[in-house]
Amino acid sequence: IFRLPNVFLGIFYAVAIARADPRAAVRNGFYILLGNIAAFLVAATGIALFLDHPLPRFIFIVSIFFLAFFTTRALANPGIAFGFTIIVVAAVSVPIIWSRPNPLRLDLETTVWTTAGIMLGTIATMATEWVFGSIGTPRTQAATPHSQSLLVADAFTNPEYVSFAIKGCLAATICYVFWNAIAWPGLGVCTVTCVIAAPLGVQGSARQRLITRFIGLLLGGVVFGIGSEVFLIPRADSIVGFVLPLAAIIAIIAWFATSSPRLSYFGRQCSLAYCITIFQVFGPNASLVASRDRLCGILLGIVVTWLVFDVGWN
Repeated sequence: IFRLPNVFLGIFYAVAIARADPRAAVRNGFYILLGNIAAFLVAATGIALFLDHPLPRFIFIVSIFFLAFFTTRALANPGIAFGFTIIVVAAVSVPIIWSRPNPLRLDLETTVWTTAGIMLGTIATMATEWVFGSIGTPRTQAATPHSQSLLVADAFTNPEYVSFAIKGCLAATICYVFWNAIAWPGLGVCTVTCVIAAPLGVQGSARQRLITRFIGLLLGGVVFGIGSEVFLIPRADSIVGFVLPLAAIIAIIAWFATSSPRLSYFGRQCSLAYCITIFQVFGPNASLVASRDRLCGILLGIVVTWLVFDVGWN
């Protein structure tokens, strides 16, 4: 209705938020909102300071890539990290924001509304969990202590965190440079894919992680996404006919995303591919070109992430 830019990220957040139980989901949502706000402030500051200075702008973007991956490991609360990383990477690495020949106000407006769309997905998830938690039977869970500190105890002494951040920064930078060099706007999601595809806490061999990423891309983007665009959406004659099949598919993806750690990793890959394919315009999409381009962007991010994290060095 309000035509928020990059709305697929808000829907992705609604699927990917951790749901140990309703109360934990609501609490985690508040932490994600804090991360969203922090990411917006950092991105908006960078856009305001470095918009007209190419070299400082590039250094700022690379620094943000490093910061995003470092905070993923170093922040004590994973909700804040999840809320911060995707927004800040998406905001600072979109060339249309940096190169648009319009006043700065319009560039910041895109970042503002992208952040608002993601926060909307988080708030909708919190409200849903609160309603169902109050009328249903919450799942039981052993009480676990919550850290009061922002960073983990060994945030600046554990070399694994810096190594992870360097690898993630390298992968996102390679994608960013390649994307700008060939001037293919549709590949824009490649940098965000590096964040989502990074093997954080994922068990299994490098080959298993690569297979998981590719199957997520194929199932979410090709089978569910393009399949819906070809066979389901053209037959929809109302908003209900458009929404119901998509809701059924998202329910399947959400089952994966909220399952075991390995299935959750697969569900996130699947969710990103599906959401960016279907929710790239405000209604049915008449062309498959944009879907093809965005899936190629996800493929680029997957391949580069695999090369850097699983092939490059250990």
